[in-house]
Amino acid sequence: MTAIVDACATLLNDYDYDDITTARIVELAGVPIGSFYQYFPDKRSVVHALALRGMEEYLGRVQALFTEGRLAPTWREAVQQVVAVYMRMLVELPGFGRVRFSDLLDGHRLDSSVDQYELMAERLRDLFLGRFAVRGSAPVTLMFRMAAQTADAMYKLAERVEPDERAVVLRTADGVILGMLAEVFDPE
Repeated sequence: MTAIVDACATLLNDYDYDDITTARIVELAGVPIGSFYQYFPDKRSVVHALALRGMEEYLGRVQALFTEGRLAPTWREAVQQVVAVYMRMLVELPGFGRVRFSDLLDGHRLDSSVDQYELMAERLRDLFLGRFAVRGSAPVTLMFRMAAQTADAMYKLAERVEPDERAVVLRTADGVILGMLAEVFDPE
C-alpha cells in the first residue's frame, strides 16, 4: 500500500490529477493492478490516503516540537515554528504541495465525509491549549479552523504568484494567522 501512495505522490509532482491513471500509479509503484484494487477502489482514494498521510506527518512533526522541548516560549514564536514545519514539508515531501490537507485537488472532492481542516484545527488547538493560556474571548475552535483554512489558501496563492511577490503573500499570511490567534491568546 505504501508503494502505491508513494507512486501517486511522485506523479502528482509532475502531472495534473486528471492525467494520472491507475495504470501509471501501479507501473511506478511496481505492483500488479490487482494489488492496487485490493487496497484502493480508485485513484481518488489514493490521493485521499496521501492527504491524510501528509496531515499525520505534519501533525507528528508539530507534536514533536511540543513534546521534545523544542517549542518557543511564546505562542507567536510557536506559530512561526509550526508554519516553518509546514513550509519545509512543502519542499521535502513528494505530493505534499499538491494535496496537503485540503479536501480538493484540482477541483475534485476527495472525501466529503472528512473535513481535513477541522481535524487539523482541532489537533493544533489541543496542542496550543496544552501549552498556552487562553486570555482572549474569541471562539477558540473557530479561530483555529479559520487560521488553518486561511493559511492553506494563502500558501497556495504564494505558489502561484510571481517569485518576487511570494514573500509579500507569505508575510501577509503570517500577519493574518497571528492576528486571528491573537484574539485567542492575547488579553483583550
